[in-house]
Amino acid sequence: MSNNTIMGVWSLFYEQDTISEVKILNDIVDVVASYVKLTPRSGSFFGLCPFHAEKSPSFSVNRDKQFYYCFGCGAGGNVISFIKKVENLDFPDALKLLADRVHFNLPEKGTGSEHFAAAREATAKINKEAARFYYNTLQETNPEANAARKYLENRGITPVLVRKFGLGFAPEAWDSLLKSLPDISPTSLETAGLVKQGKQGHYDRFRNRIIFPIIDQRQRVIGFGGRNLGKDDDGAKYINSPETALFKKSECLYGLNHAKKARSQEIIIVEGYMDVVAMHMHGFTNTVGVLGTALKNTHARLVKNTGANTAILLLDGDEAGIKATLRAIPVLIKEGLKVKILTLTQAKDPDEYLSRFGAAKFNSLLAEAKTHIAFQVDLFKEKHDISTIEGRVAFTQECARILAALTSTIEIDAYVSDIARATEISPSAINKEIEKLAEQGGISREFLLLPRTSVQKKAGEDIGLKNARKGLLNLLFSHKQAAKALQENALLTAEEIGGGVFGRLLEIAFTNIVNSPSDLFDMFETDEEQQAIAEILADSKEYSTKTALEKALCDMLKKIKLAWLTQRMELERDDLNTVKTLHSQRKSIIELNITLNDG
Repeated sequence: MSNNTIMGVWSLFYEQDTISEVKILNDIVDVVASYVKLTPRSGSFFGLCPFHAEKSPSFSVNRDKQFYYCFGCGAGGNVISFIKKVENLDFPDALKLLADRVHFNLPEKGTGSEHFAAAREATAKINKEAARFYYNTLQETNPEANAARKYLENRGITPVLVRKFGLGFAPEAWDSLLKSLPDISPTSLETAGLVKQGKQGHYDRFRNRIIFPIIDQRQRVIGFGGRNLGKDDDGAKYINSPETALFKKSECLYGLNHAKKARSQEIIIVEGYMDVVAMHMHGFTNTVGVLGTALKNTHARLVKNTGANTAILLLDGDEAGIKATLRAIPVLIKEGLKVKILTLTQAKDPDEYLSRFGAAKFNSLLAEAKTHIAFQVDLFKEKHDISTIEGRVAFTQECARILAALTSTIEIDAYVSDIARATEISPSAINKEIEKLAEQGGISREFLLLPRTSVQKKAGEDIGLKNARKGLLNLLFSHKQAAKALQENALLTAEEIGGGVFGRLLEIAFTNIVNSPSDLFDMFETDEEQQAIAEILADSKEYSTKTALEKALCDMLKKIKLAWLTQRMELERDDLNTVKTLHSQRKSIIELNITLNDG
Protein backbone atom coordinates (compact mmCIF):
# COMPACT_ATOMS: atom_id res chain seq x y z
CA MET A 1 0.00 0.00 0.00
CA SER A 2 1.47 3.36 -1.05
CA ASN A 3 1.76 6.28 1.34
CA ASN A 4 -0.64 8.28 -0.85
CA THR A 5 -3.23 5.53 -0.56
CA ILE A 6 -2.76 5.42 3.20
CA MET A 7 -3.20 9.16 3.52
CA GLY A 8 -6.52 8.81 1.75
CA VAL A 9 -8.69 10.80 -0.58
CA TRP A 10 -8.67 14.02 1.43
CA SER A 11 -4.93 14.60 0.86
CA LEU A 12 -6.02 15.62 -2.64
CA PHE A 13 -7.52 18.74 -1.09
CA TYR A 14 -5.09 19.77 1.67
CA GLU A 15 -1.95 18.49 3.34
CA GLN A 16 -2.61 16.18 6.28
CA ASP A 17 -0.81 18.66 8.58
CA THR A 18 -3.33 21.35 7.59
CA ILE A 19 -6.29 19.03 8.17
CA SER A 20 -4.87 17.98 11.56
CA GLU A 21 -4.33 21.59 12.63
CA VAL A 22 -7.94 22.51 11.86
CA LYS A 23 -9.10 19.50 13.89
CA ILE A 24 -6.85 20.39 16.83
CA LEU A 25 -8.32 23.90 16.92
CA ASN A 26 -11.89 22.50 16.85
CA ASP A 27 -12.49 20.32 19.90
CA ILE A 28 -15.15 17.83 18.90
CA VAL A 29 -17.12 18.17 22.14
CA ASP A 30 -17.38 21.95 21.70
CA VAL A 31 -18.42 21.61 18.06
CA VAL A 32 -20.99 18.85 18.63
CA ALA A 33 -22.40 20.71 21.66
CA SER A 34 -23.47 23.54 19.35
CA TYR A 35 -25.84 21.04 17.67
CA VAL A 36 -26.61 18.48 20.38
CA LYS A 37 -27.22 18.89 24.11
CA LEU A 38 -24.46 16.78 25.71
CA THR A 39 -24.22 15.33 29.22
CA PRO A 40 -20.97 13.89 30.66
CA ARG A 41 -21.13 10.19 31.47
CA SER A 42 -18.47 7.52 32.05
CA GLY A 43 -15.62 9.58 30.60
CA SER A 44 -17.56 10.54 27.45
CA PHE A 45 -20.42 12.85 26.55
CA PHE A 46 -23.87 11.61 25.55
CA GLY A 47 -26.86 13.16 23.80
CA LEU A 48 -29.72 12.40 21.43
CA CYS A 49 -28.39 11.38 18.02
CA PRO A 50 -28.92 14.10 15.36
CA PHE A 51 -28.90 11.46 12.62
CA HIS A 52 -31.82 9.27 13.70
CA ALA A 53 -34.90 9.60 15.90
CA GLU A 54 -34.44 8.31 19.44
CA LYS A 55 -35.79 8.96 22.93
CA SER A 56 -32.81 7.77 25.00
CA PRO A 57 -29.34 9.22 24.37
CA SER A 58 -27.09 6.75 22.53
CA PHE A 59 -24.88 9.31 20.77
CA SER A 60 -21.44 9.45 22.40
CA VAL A 61 -18.59 11.92 21.94
CA ASN A 62 -15.08 11.05 23.13
CA ARG A 63 -12.92 14.08 23.92
CA ASP A 64 -9.70 12.10 24.46
CA LYS A 65 -9.82 10.38 21.07
CA GLN A 66 -11.77 13.18 19.32
CA PHE A 67 -14.47 11.04 17.68
CA TYR A 68 -18.20 10.41 17.94
CA TYR A 69 -20.18 7.18 17.71
CA CYS A 70 -23.89 6.41 17.95
CA PHE A 71 -24.64 3.07 19.58
CA GLY A 72 -28.11 3.21 18.01
CA CYS A 73 -27.61 3.88 14.29
CA GLY A 74 -23.84 3.32 14.05
CA ALA A 75 -22.97 6.80 12.72
CA GLY A 76 -19.41 7.74 13.58
CA GLY A 77 -16.44 9.88 12.65
CA ASN A 78 -14.28 12.80 13.70
CA VAL A 79 -15.15 16.49 13.88
CA ILE A 80 -14.92 16.90 10.08
CA SER A 81 -17.13 13.86 9.50
CA PHE A 82 -19.68 15.30 11.92
CA ILE A 83 -19.86 18.67 10.15
CA LYS A 84 -20.07 16.96 6.75
CA LYS A 85 -23.04 14.89 7.90
CA VAL A 86 -24.91 17.40 10.06
CA GLU A 87 -24.54 20.28 7.57
CA ASN A 88 -24.77 18.12 4.42
CA LEU A 89 -21.43 19.45 3.13
CA ASP A 90 -18.60 17.87 1.17
CA PHE A 91 -15.12 17.62 2.65
CA PRO A 92 -13.64 20.95 1.46
CA ASP A 93 -16.68 22.92 2.61
CA ALA A 94 -16.77 21.14 5.98
CA LEU A 95 -13.08 21.87 6.54
CA LYS A 96 -13.63 25.49 5.48
CA LEU A 97 -16.53 25.88 7.92
CA LEU A 98 -14.38 24.57 10.78
CA ALA A 99 -11.44 26.75 9.71
CA ASP A 100 -13.68 29.82 9.61
CA ARG A 101 -15.01 28.93 13.05
CA VAL A 102 -11.55 29.39 14.59
CA HIS A 103 -10.34 32.10 12.13
CA PHE A 104 -7.82 29.76 10.51
CA ASN A 105 -6.68 30.64 6.98
CA LEU A 106 -6.57 27.56 4.77
CA PRO A 107 -3.66 27.52 2.30
CA GLU A 108 -4.27 27.23 -1.42
CA LYS A 109 -3.37 23.98 -3.14
CA GLY A 110 -3.18 23.55 -6.89
CA THR A 111 -4.79 20.17 -7.50
CA GLY A 112 -7.81 19.67 -9.71
CA SER A 113 -10.05 19.14 -6.70
CA GLU A 114 -8.73 22.29 -5.09
CA HIS A 115 -9.30 24.20 -8.33
CA PHE A 116 -12.93 23.10 -8.18
CA ALA A 117 -13.20 24.28 -4.57
CA ALA A 118 -11.55 27.56 -5.57
CA ALA A 119 -14.04 27.95 -8.42
CA ARG A 120 -16.89 27.64 -5.94
CA GLU A 121 -15.39 30.23 -3.64
CA ALA A 122 -14.84 32.56 -6.62
CA THR A 123 -18.48 32.10 -7.64
CA ALA A 124 -19.59 32.85 -4.07
CA LYS A 125 -17.64 36.12 -4.11
CA ILE A 126 -19.13 37.13 -7.47
CA ASN A 127 -22.63 36.25 -6.22
CA LYS A 128 -22.08 38.38 -3.14
CA GLU A 129 -21.22 41.39 -5.32
CA ALA A 130 -24.25 40.71 -7.53
CA ALA A 131 -26.54 40.42 -4.50
CA ARG A 132 -25.24 43.76 -3.24
CA PHE A 133 -25.95 45.33 -6.65
CA TYR A 134 -29.51 43.94 -6.78
CA TYR A 135 -30.24 45.05 -3.19
CA ASN A 136 -28.90 48.57 -3.75
CA THR A 137 -30.78 48.88 -7.04
CA LEU A 138 -34.06 48.13 -5.22
CA GLN A 139 -33.36 51.07 -2.90
CA GLU A 140 -32.91 53.59 -5.70
CA THR A 141 -35.51 56.30 -6.45
CA ASN A 142 -35.93 55.84 -10.19
CA PRO A 143 -39.30 54.74 -11.67
CA GLU A 144 -38.22 51.11 -12.13
CA ALA A 145 -37.07 50.68 -8.52
CA ASN A 146 -40.12 52.54 -7.24
CA ALA A 147 -42.37 50.12 -9.13
CA ALA A 148 -40.48 47.13 -7.75
CA ARG A 149 -40.79 48.40 -4.17
CA LYS A 150 -44.49 49.10 -4.76
CA TYR A 151 -44.95 45.50 -5.93
CA LEU A 152 -43.36 44.19 -2.72
CA GLU A 153 -45.38 46.61 -0.61
CA ASN A 154 -48.58 45.40 -2.26
CA ARG A 155 -47.58 41.83 -1.42
CA GLY A 156 -47.14 42.86 2.23
CA ILE A 157 -43.34 42.61 2.16
CA THR A 158 -41.91 45.13 4.63
CA PRO A 159 -38.46 46.79 4.48
CA VAL A 160 -37.49 44.61 7.46
CA LEU A 161 -38.19 41.46 5.42
CA VAL A 162 -36.37 42.93 2.41
CA ARG A 163 -33.26 43.28 4.58
CA LYS A 164 -33.70 39.88 6.24
CA PHE A 165 -33.84 38.01 2.93
CA GLY A 166 -31.60 40.45 1.02
CA LEU A 167 -34.28 40.96 -1.65
CA GLY A 168 -33.25 42.99 -4.67
CA PHE A 169 -34.26 44.18 -8.10
CA ALA A 170 -32.75 43.52 -11.53
CA PRO A 171 -33.46 46.42 -13.95
CA GLU A 172 -34.92 45.84 -17.39
CA ALA A 173 -31.76 46.90 -19.24
CA TRP A 174 -29.76 44.15 -20.91
CA ASP A 175 -26.43 45.02 -19.27
CA SER A 176 -27.11 46.64 -15.87
CA LEU A 177 -25.22 44.00 -13.90
CA LEU A 178 -22.44 43.77 -16.49
CA LYS A 179 -21.81 47.51 -16.24
CA SER A 180 -22.02 47.55 -12.44
CA LEU A 181 -19.25 44.95 -12.05
CA PRO A 182 -16.56 46.15 -14.50
CA ASP A 183 -13.76 44.41 -12.56
CA ILE A 184 -15.32 40.99 -13.13
CA SER A 185 -14.99 39.50 -16.60
CA PRO A 186 -18.16 38.58 -18.54
CA THR A 187 -16.83 35.01 -18.73
CA SER A 188 -16.64 34.81 -14.93
CA LEU A 189 -20.14 36.23 -14.62
CA GLU A 190 -21.35 33.63 -17.11
CA THR A 191 -19.65 30.86 -15.11
CA ALA A 192 -21.53 32.13 -12.05
CA GLY A 193 -24.79 31.94 -14.01
CA LEU A 194 -25.45 35.69 -13.89
CA VAL A 195 -25.14 36.51 -17.60
CA LYS A 196 -25.72 34.70 -20.88
CA GLN A 197 -23.78 34.63 -24.14
CA GLY A 198 -25.72 35.99 -27.11
CA LYS A 199 -24.96 36.85 -30.74
CA GLN A 200 -24.10 40.42 -29.78
CA GLY A 201 -22.10 39.44 -26.68
CA HIS A 202 -23.01 38.86 -23.05
CA TYR A 203 -26.26 40.09 -21.46
CA ASP A 204 -27.85 39.90 -18.00
CA ARG A 205 -29.76 36.71 -17.17
CA PHE A 206 -32.08 38.46 -14.69
CA ARG A 207 -33.92 41.51 -16.03
CA ASN A 208 -36.95 43.34 -14.63
CA ARG A 209 -37.26 40.86 -11.80
CA ILE A 210 -37.49 40.84 -8.03
CA ILE A 211 -34.36 38.98 -6.92
CA PHE A 212 -34.27 36.35 -4.17
CA PRO A 213 -30.69 35.46 -3.12
CA ILE A 214 -30.34 31.79 -2.19
CA ILE A 215 -28.07 31.39 0.84
CA ASP A 216 -26.49 28.17 2.11
CA GLN A 217 -25.51 26.96 5.59
CA ARG A 218 -22.22 28.83 5.36
CA GLN A 219 -24.09 32.07 4.67
CA ARG A 220 -22.80 32.16 1.08
CA VAL A 221 -24.96 33.44 -1.74
CA ILE A 222 -24.96 30.34 -3.96
CA GLY A 223 -27.57 31.40 -6.53
CA PHE A 224 -30.62 33.53 -7.25
CA GLY A 225 -34.30 33.28 -8.03
CA GLY A 226 -36.07 35.97 -10.01
CA ARG A 227 -39.79 36.90 -10.09
CA ASN A 228 -40.87 38.49 -13.38
CA LEU A 229 -42.39 41.97 -13.13
CA GLY A 230 -43.15 42.27 -16.81
CA LYS A 231 -42.27 40.58 -20.09
CA ASP A 232 -38.79 39.53 -21.14
CA ASP A 233 -37.25 36.92 -23.42
CA ASP A 234 -37.66 34.16 -20.85
CA GLY A 235 -41.32 34.81 -20.14
CA ALA A 236 -41.45 32.52 -17.10
CA LYS A 237 -42.89 33.95 -13.89
CA TYR A 238 -39.93 32.58 -11.91
CA ILE A 239 -36.44 31.60 -13.04
CA ASN A 240 -33.45 30.32 -11.08
CA SER A 241 -29.74 30.47 -11.57
CA PRO A 242 -28.50 27.62 -13.76
CA GLU A 243 -26.51 24.87 -12.07
CA THR A 244 -22.97 26.00 -11.34
CA ALA A 245 -20.01 24.73 -9.34
CA LEU A 246 -21.80 26.22 -6.31
CA PHE A 247 -25.52 25.88 -7.04
CA LYS A 248 -27.59 22.74 -7.53
CA LYS A 249 -31.35 22.99 -7.04
CA SER A 250 -31.58 19.49 -5.63
CA GLU A 251 -29.10 20.34 -2.87
CA CYS A 252 -30.58 23.50 -1.38
CA LEU A 253 -33.76 24.84 0.19
CA TYR A 254 -34.73 28.49 0.10
CA GLY A 255 -34.84 30.06 3.57
CA LEU A 256 -32.94 27.19 5.23
CA ASN A 257 -30.36 29.60 6.69
CA HIS A 258 -33.18 31.31 8.63
CA ALA A 259 -35.25 28.18 9.37
CA LYS A 260 -32.31 26.52 11.15
CA LYS A 261 -32.25 29.38 13.64
CA ALA A 262 -35.85 28.62 14.62
CA ARG A 263 -34.63 25.34 16.23
CA SER A 264 -38.08 23.86 15.74
CA GLN A 265 -39.01 20.19 15.85
CA GLU A 266 -41.08 20.82 12.73
CA ILE A 267 -40.04 22.21 9.35
CA ILE A 268 -42.72 23.44 6.96
CA ILE A 269 -41.95 22.85 3.27
CA VAL A 270 -43.62 25.12 0.71
CA GLU A 271 -43.15 25.65 -3.02
CA GLY A 272 -42.40 29.29 -3.77
CA TYR A 273 -40.05 32.10 -2.79
CA MET A 274 -42.96 34.41 -1.92
CA ASP A 275 -44.56 31.66 0.18
CA VAL A 276 -41.39 31.36 2.28
CA VAL A 277 -41.11 35.13 2.75
CA ALA A 278 -44.83 35.42 3.63
CA MET A 279 -44.59 32.58 6.16
CA HIS A 280 -41.60 34.20 7.86
CA MET A 281 -43.37 37.57 7.82
CA HIS A 282 -46.25 36.05 9.80
CA GLY A 283 -44.00 34.35 12.34
CA PHE A 284 -43.64 30.88 10.83
CA THR A 285 -39.85 31.09 10.63
CA ASN A 286 -39.43 27.31 10.44
CA THR A 287 -40.40 27.38 6.74
CA VAL A 288 -38.29 26.45 3.72
CA GLY A 289 -39.02 26.26 0.01
CA VAL A 290 -38.12 23.85 -2.79
CA LEU A 291 -36.80 25.57 -5.91
CA GLY A 292 -39.06 24.30 -8.65
CA THR A 293 -37.80 20.73 -8.42
CA ALA A 294 -39.04 17.47 -6.92
CA LEU A 295 -38.07 16.89 -3.30
CA LYS A 296 -34.92 14.74 -3.19
CA ASN A 297 -33.02 12.78 -0.54
CA THR A 298 -30.59 15.68 -0.22
CA HIS A 299 -33.50 18.00 0.62
CA ALA A 300 -34.73 15.54 3.25
CA ARG A 301 -31.26 15.39 4.82
CA LEU A 302 -31.13 19.20 4.94
CA VAL A 303 -34.45 19.19 6.81
CA LYS A 304 -33.23 16.46 9.16
CA ASN A 305 -30.02 18.36 9.82
CA THR A 306 -31.90 21.35 11.22
CA GLY A 307 -32.69 19.19 14.25
CA ALA A 308 -36.34 18.76 13.24
CA ASN A 309 -38.06 15.39 13.51
CA THR A 310 -41.17 16.27 11.49
CA ALA A 311 -41.68 17.67 8.00
CA ILE A 312 -44.99 19.37 7.18
CA LEU A 313 -45.65 19.41 3.44
CA LEU A 314 -47.61 22.43 2.27
CA LEU A 315 -47.50 22.09 -1.50
CA ASP A 316 -50.06 23.13 -4.09
CA GLY A 317 -53.43 21.41 -3.85
CA ASP A 318 -53.81 20.85 -7.59
CA GLU A 319 -53.15 17.51 -9.28
CA ALA A 320 -49.45 18.29 -9.84
CA GLY A 321 -49.07 19.38 -6.21
CA ILE A 322 -50.72 16.22 -4.90
CA LYS A 323 -48.43 14.06 -7.05
CA ALA A 324 -45.42 16.01 -5.76
CA THR A 325 -46.62 15.46 -2.18
CA LEU A 326 -47.04 11.71 -2.72
CA ARG A 327 -43.53 11.48 -4.20
CA ALA A 328 -42.07 13.45 -1.29
CA ILE A 329 -43.60 11.33 1.48
CA PRO A 330 -41.35 8.22 1.10
CA VAL A 331 -38.28 10.42 0.56
CA LEU A 332 -38.80 12.15 3.91
CA ILE A 333 -39.71 8.94 5.73
CA LYS A 334 -36.51 7.29 4.47
CA GLU A 335 -34.50 9.97 6.31
CA GLY A 336 -36.29 9.16 9.56
CA LEU A 337 -38.69 12.11 9.52
CA LYS A 338 -42.34 12.04 10.53
CA VAL A 339 -44.50 13.48 7.75
CA LYS A 340 -47.63 15.59 7.97
CA ILE A 341 -49.65 17.14 5.17
CA LEU A 342 -51.39 20.50 5.28
CA THR A 343 -53.93 21.27 2.58
CA LEU A 344 -55.30 24.75 1.88
CA THR A 345 -58.87 24.87 0.59
CA GLN A 346 -59.62 28.60 0.74
CA ALA A 347 -56.53 29.91 -1.02
CA LYS A 348 -54.18 28.82 -3.78
CA ASP A 349 -51.00 29.14 -1.66
CA PRO A 350 -49.78 30.11 1.85
CA ASP A 351 -49.06 33.69 0.75
CA GLU A 352 -52.68 34.25 -0.29
CA TYR A 353 -54.09 32.42 2.75
CA LEU A 354 -52.07 34.50 5.20
CA SER A 355 -52.99 37.73 3.41
CA ARG A 356 -56.71 36.88 3.59
CA PHE A 357 -57.05 35.17 6.97
CA GLY A 358 -53.94 36.01 9.03
CA ALA A 359 -51.52 34.07 11.18
CA ALA A 360 -53.94 33.00 13.93
CA LYS A 361 -56.26 31.13 11.60
CA PHE A 362 -53.30 29.60 9.76
CA ASN A 363 -51.86 28.42 13.08
CA SER A 364 -55.16 26.68 13.88
CA LEU A 365 -55.08 25.04 10.47
CA LEU A 366 -51.48 23.97 11.05
CA ALA A 367 -52.44 22.22 14.27
CA GLU A 368 -54.84 20.06 12.25
CA ALA A 369 -52.25 18.91 9.68
CA LYS A 370 -52.89 15.27 8.75
CA THR A 371 -50.48 12.41 9.08
CA HIS A 372 -49.26 11.17 5.71
CA ILE A 373 -51.37 8.02 6.20
CA ALA A 374 -54.56 9.99 6.89
CA PHE A 375 -53.85 12.18 3.85
CA GLN A 376 -53.49 9.17 1.56
CA VAL A 377 -56.54 7.45 3.03
CA ASP A 378 -58.60 10.57 2.23
CA LEU A 379 -57.28 10.54 -1.34
CA PHE A 380 -58.27 6.88 -1.72
CA LYS A 381 -61.72 7.73 -0.40
CA GLU A 382 -62.14 10.41 -3.06
CA LYS A 383 -60.89 8.03 -5.73
CA HIS A 384 -63.29 5.16 -4.98
CA ASP A 385 -67.05 5.07 -4.61
CA ILE A 386 -67.37 3.30 -1.27
CA SER A 387 -71.14 3.08 -1.65
CA THR A 388 -70.43 0.09 -3.94
CA ILE A 389 -68.85 -3.25 -3.03
CA GLU A 390 -66.18 -2.83 -5.73
CA GLY A 391 -65.33 0.64 -4.42
CA ARG A 392 -65.12 -0.51 -0.79
CA VAL A 393 -62.83 -3.42 -1.71
CA ALA A 394 -60.55 -1.26 -3.87
CA PHE A 395 -60.42 1.46 -1.22
CA THR A 396 -59.58 -1.02 1.55
CA GLN A 397 -56.89 -2.74 -0.52
CA GLU A 398 -55.15 0.60 -1.23
CA CYS A 399 -55.31 1.51 2.45
CA ALA A 400 -53.92 -1.90 3.44
CA ARG A 401 -50.98 -1.37 1.09
CA ILE A 402 -49.76 1.76 2.91
CA LEU A 403 -50.60 0.39 6.37
CA ALA A 404 -48.45 -2.68 5.66
CA ALA A 405 -45.37 -0.46 5.91
CA LEU A 406 -46.17 0.68 9.48
CA THR A 407 -44.52 -0.98 12.47
CA SER A 408 -46.79 0.22 15.28
CA THR A 409 -49.77 -2.06 15.98
CA ILE A 410 -51.48 0.79 17.84
CA GLU A 411 -51.19 3.08 14.82
CA ILE A 412 -52.34 0.32 12.46
CA ASP A 413 -55.34 -0.54 14.64
CA ALA A 414 -56.40 3.13 14.84
CA TYR A 415 -56.56 3.38 11.05
CA VAL A 416 -58.09 -0.07 10.67
CA SER A 417 -60.94 0.95 13.00
CA ASP A 418 -61.69 4.04 10.88
CA ILE A 419 -61.53 2.08 7.63
CA ALA A 420 -63.78 -0.66 9.05
CA ARG A 421 -66.39 1.93 10.07
CA ALA A 422 -66.29 3.60 6.64
CA THR A 423 -66.51 0.35 4.63
CA GLU A 424 -68.33 -2.05 7.01
CA ILE A 425 -65.52 -4.54 6.33
CA SER A 426 -64.43 -6.35 9.50
CA PRO A 427 -61.17 -5.24 11.20
CA SER A 428 -59.94 -8.86 11.18
CA ALA A 429 -60.29 -9.07 7.39
CA ILE A 430 -58.46 -5.77 6.95
CA ASN A 431 -55.68 -6.91 9.29
CA LYS A 432 -55.28 -10.16 7.36
CA GLU A 433 -54.92 -8.18 4.13
CA ILE A 434 -52.29 -5.94 5.76
CA GLU A 435 -50.32 -8.95 7.04
CA LYS A 436 -50.48 -10.62 3.62
CA LEU A 437 -49.14 -7.51 1.87
CA ALA A 438 -46.38 -7.08 4.47
CA GLU A 439 -45.23 -10.66 4.00
CA GLN A 440 -45.37 -10.30 0.20
CA GLY A 441 -42.95 -7.42 0.66
CA GLY A 442 -40.57 -9.81 2.41
CA ILE A 443 -41.30 -8.71 5.99
CA SER A 444 -43.63 -10.39 8.41
CA ARG A 445 -45.60 -8.36 10.94
CA GLU A 446 -43.86 -10.23 13.77
CA PHE A 447 -40.43 -9.26 12.41
CA LEU A 448 -41.41 -5.61 12.01
CA LEU A 449 -42.49 -5.44 15.63
CA LEU A 450 -39.36 -6.96 17.12
CA PRO A 451 -37.44 -4.44 19.28
CA ARG A 452 -34.11 -3.79 17.62
CA THR A 453 -31.44 -1.15 17.11
CA SER A 454 -30.58 0.28 13.73
CA VAL A 455 -27.23 -1.50 13.65
CA GLN A 456 -28.09 -5.03 12.57
CA LYS A 457 -26.08 -8.23 12.50
CA LYS A 458 -25.48 -9.46 8.96
CA ALA A 459 -26.75 -12.91 8.08
CA GLY A 460 -24.12 -15.55 8.78
CA GLU A 461 -21.78 -13.08 10.45
CA ASP A 462 -19.42 -14.51 13.10
CA ILE A 463 -19.76 -11.90 15.85
CA GLY A 464 -16.93 -13.41 17.88
CA LEU A 465 -14.55 -13.15 14.93
CA LYS A 466 -15.67 -9.61 14.15
CA ASN A 467 -15.16 -8.59 17.77
CA ALA A 468 -11.68 -10.12 17.72
CA ARG A 469 -10.80 -8.08 14.62
CA LYS A 470 -12.16 -4.88 16.14
CA GLY A 471 -10.53 -5.51 19.50
CA LEU A 472 -7.15 -6.31 17.96
CA LEU A 473 -7.13 -3.16 15.81
CA ASN A 474 -8.12 -1.04 18.80
CA LEU A 475 -5.26 -2.57 20.77
CA LEU A 476 -2.76 -1.98 17.95
CA PHE A 477 -3.60 1.72 17.70
CA SER A 478 -3.53 2.11 21.50
CA HIS A 479 -0.29 0.16 22.05
CA LYS A 480 2.23 0.76 19.27
CA GLN A 481 4.62 -1.86 20.63
CA ALA A 482 1.96 -4.49 19.87
CA ALA A 483 1.69 -3.33 16.26
CA LYS A 484 5.48 -3.38 16.00
CA ALA A 485 5.64 -6.95 17.32
CA LEU A 486 3.08 -8.26 14.82
CA GLN A 487 4.74 -6.48 11.91
CA GLU A 488 8.34 -7.45 12.69
CA ASN A 489 7.40 -11.10 13.16
CA ALA A 490 5.03 -11.14 10.15
CA LEU A 491 2.29 -12.58 12.33
CA LEU A 492 -0.70 -11.09 10.52
CA THR A 493 -1.56 -9.80 7.05
CA ALA A 494 -4.35 -7.61 5.66
CA GLU A 495 -5.86 -10.66 3.95
CA GLU A 496 -5.85 -12.71 7.14
CA ILE A 497 -7.71 -10.04 9.14
CA GLY A 498 -10.47 -9.99 6.54
CA GLY A 499 -9.33 -7.41 3.98
CA GLY A 500 -11.48 -4.34 3.32
CA VAL A 501 -11.48 -1.68 5.98
CA PHE A 502 -9.93 -4.09 8.50
CA GLY A 503 -7.04 -4.83 6.15
CA ARG A 504 -6.38 -1.16 5.42
CA LEU A 505 -6.47 -0.31 9.12
CA LEU A 506 -3.95 -3.06 9.88
CA GLU A 507 -1.55 -1.66 7.27
CA ILE A 508 -1.99 1.84 8.70
CA ALA A 509 -1.24 0.51 12.19
CA PHE A 510 1.96 -1.08 10.83
CA THR A 511 3.10 2.21 9.22
CA ASN A 512 2.88 4.03 12.57
CA ILE A 513 1.89 7.31 10.85
CA VAL A 514 -1.21 8.10 12.93
CA ASN A 515 -0.69 10.73 15.61
CA SER A 516 -4.30 10.73 16.84
CA PRO A 517 -7.11 8.16 16.47
CA SER A 518 -9.24 10.87 14.87
CA ASP A 519 -6.77 11.00 11.95
CA LEU A 520 -7.98 7.57 10.87
CA PHE A 521 -11.27 9.00 9.65
CA ASP A 522 -9.43 11.30 7.21
CA MET A 523 -8.07 8.24 5.41
CA PHE A 524 -11.45 6.77 4.52
CA GLU A 525 -14.26 8.29 2.49
CA THR A 526 -17.50 6.34 2.84
CA ASP A 527 -19.95 6.46 5.75
CA GLU A 528 -19.67 2.67 6.11
CA GLU A 529 -15.88 2.85 6.53
CA GLN A 530 -16.09 5.70 9.04
CA GLN A 531 -18.78 3.82 10.96
CA ALA A 532 -16.52 0.77 11.15
CA ILE A 533 -13.63 2.88 12.50
CA ALA A 534 -15.86 4.53 15.11
CA GLU A 535 -17.16 1.13 16.18
CA ILE A 536 -13.57 -0.06 16.64
CA LEU A 537 -12.51 3.00 18.64
CA ALA A 538 -15.66 2.86 20.79
CA ASP A 539 -14.78 -0.70 21.87
CA SER A 540 -11.78 0.42 23.94
CA LYS A 541 -10.43 -1.71 26.79
CA GLU A 542 -7.94 -1.01 29.54
CA TYR A 543 -5.31 -3.62 30.50
CA SER A 544 -4.13 -3.50 34.10
CA THR A 545 -0.83 -5.30 33.46
CA LYS A 546 1.54 -6.02 30.60
CA THR A 547 0.70 -9.72 30.99
CA ALA A 548 -3.00 -9.00 30.52
CA LEU A 549 -2.21 -6.98 27.41
CA GLU A 550 -0.08 -9.77 25.93
CA LYS A 551 -2.76 -12.39 26.66
CA ALA A 552 -5.49 -10.30 25.01
CA LEU A 553 -3.28 -9.69 21.97
CA CYS A 554 -2.45 -13.38 21.67
CA ASP A 555 -6.04 -14.57 22.14
CA MET A 556 -7.47 -12.22 19.48
CA LEU A 557 -4.65 -12.95 17.05
CA LYS A 558 -5.19 -16.70 17.42
CA LYS A 559 -8.93 -16.42 16.78
CA ILE A 560 -8.35 -14.37 13.62
CA LYS A 561 -5.54 -16.54 12.26
CA LEU A 562 -7.31 -19.82 13.03
CA ALA A 563 -10.49 -18.62 11.31
CA TRP A 564 -8.49 -17.67 8.21
CA LEU A 565 -6.58 -20.98 8.20
CA THR A 566 -9.84 -22.94 8.56
CA GLN A 567 -11.29 -21.08 5.59
CA ARG A 568 -8.17 -21.76 3.53
CA MET A 569 -8.21 -25.47 4.42
CA GLU A 570 -11.82 -25.69 3.25
CA LEU A 571 -10.98 -24.01 -0.04
CA GLU A 572 -7.87 -26.16 -0.61
CA ARG A 573 -9.28 -29.48 0.65
CA ASP A 574 -8.54 -31.24 -2.65
CA ASP A 575 -4.85 -30.30 -2.42
CA LEU A 576 -3.47 -32.58 0.30
CA ASN A 577 -0.01 -30.96 0.40
CA THR A 578 -1.48 -27.49 0.91
CA VAL A 579 -3.87 -28.77 3.57
CA LYS A 580 -0.95 -30.42 5.38
CA THR A 581 1.02 -27.15 5.35
CA LEU A 582 -1.97 -25.19 6.62
CA HIS A 583 -2.56 -27.75 9.36
CA SER A 584 1.04 -27.32 10.48
CA GLN A 585 0.59 -23.54 10.56
CA ARG A 586 -2.58 -24.03 12.60
CA LYS A 587 -0.66 -26.03 15.20
CA SER A 588 1.99 -23.28 15.42
CA ILE A 589 -0.67 -20.63 15.98
CA ILE A 590 -2.33 -22.63 18.76
CA GLU A 591 1.03 -22.82 20.56
CA LEU A 592 1.87 -19.15 19.92
CA ASN A 593 2.86 -16.83 22.77
CA ILE A 594 3.75 -13.15 22.36
CA THR A 595 6.04 -11.13 24.59
CA LEU A 596 6.12 -7.36 24.09
CA ASN A 597 9.09 -5.09 24.56
CA ASP A 598 8.62 -2.07 26.80
CA GLY A 599 7.93 1.29 25.11
